[in-house]
Amino acid sequence: MPNRRFYAVALLLAALIAGAGRAEAAAEGKPIWFYRAESPAGRATFFYPSFHLRDARVPRPPIAMLDSVDRLVLEADIVAAKAHREAVMPYLIAPEPRDLATLFTASEVARINARASCNGLDGAVARLKLSFIATILALPCPKAGGEGGSYEEGVELAAQQRGLKVTGLESAEEEFAALAALPDRLFIGEIKQMAAHPDRADQTVERMIRLYNGGDFDGLYKLMLSDAPKNAPDRKLFVEKVLLARNRHMVERLTDVLAQGNALVVIGALHFPGAGGIIDLLKQHGYRVTKVDGHDGVLR
Repeated sequence: MPNRRFYAVALLLAALIAGAGRAEAAAEGKPIWFYRAESPAGRATFFYPSFHLRDARVPRPPIAMLDSVDRLVLEADIVAAKAHREAVMPYLIAPEPRDLATLFTASEVARINARASCNGLDGAVARLKLSFIATILALPCPKAGGEGGSYEEGVELAAQQRGLKVTGLESAEEEFAALAALPDRLFIGEIKQMAAHPDRADQTVERMIRLYNGGDFDGLYKLMLSDAPKNAPDRKLFVEKVLLARNRHMVERLTDVLAQGNALVVIGALHFPGAGGIIDLLKQHGYRVTKVDGHDGVLR
């Protein structure tokens, strides 16, 4: 693959870590939901369930929310990930080209190529791993005139300007390794479904935004499960690798942060609901968790 193709992949992976797109709207008085986790010692840590994709339909809290804390913790350190894109390439790029025609019909290959093209990956598809192909098919094509960067990256840079300590709970390698650990058969079925329904990505994102803006994180989780593999063992494996195992690791790595309190933790919204979700795990560890509105940027 020419070097410019690797560069295009690198740009896209930076978007996939935390979502790229258009700038979001201001909150304008609508609820922006956070979780407040209070330790038995009375120290509070705030969690922002983030909608990773940047979209003008998703209101965001004022960046002044950082003035309420002295530390920012991100699901992944976006600035560091962009500085070391080469570290995740083995999870995205196959060592040898693959003939997609051996796995997919001509119409399915055409859909895959079209989605790769709109993401600036013309001619690169044969070297992409199936997990990465499934990921770009699941996301809408970038909007014309969209802004660069990501929401989390903007928050991280603002925290650095304020002199706050910034840490990431996972490396980019860990995030992509979770997907890469799944068998190809899961992605082949998913790719076939999405190629058969090319409008599905936009429709799914619209449903996700409605649920997210309404604070219905449980509904968002159920929507995700509806798109998970139908076979019970495969579904269990998918949820364990992509969500549950990572939830446990993130909560474990938050031990010192939670003990000190006065921190803002930004993690994708799908990690919070359900058995084995972050809310469940925090309660198991003795934290009192409440849902609070932070639309004014003041975390209480």
